[in-house]
Amino acid sequence: MSLSSARNFALRAAKSQDDKEAIDLLSKAILELATSIEATDAKLKKINKSS
Repeated sequence: MSLSSARNFALRAAKSQDDKEAIDLLSKAILELATSIEATDAKLKKINKSS
């Protein structure tokens, strides 16, 4: 899971002709972004604790 995956889902949603598919792709993009943010947050917390 990564930012590039989120970007790809969002780009596919933008090109989609089907509203239901676009919504599904945007949902996946949001989940990818949230996962990436959580992972980054965990890394920062780990770095801050070791400092």
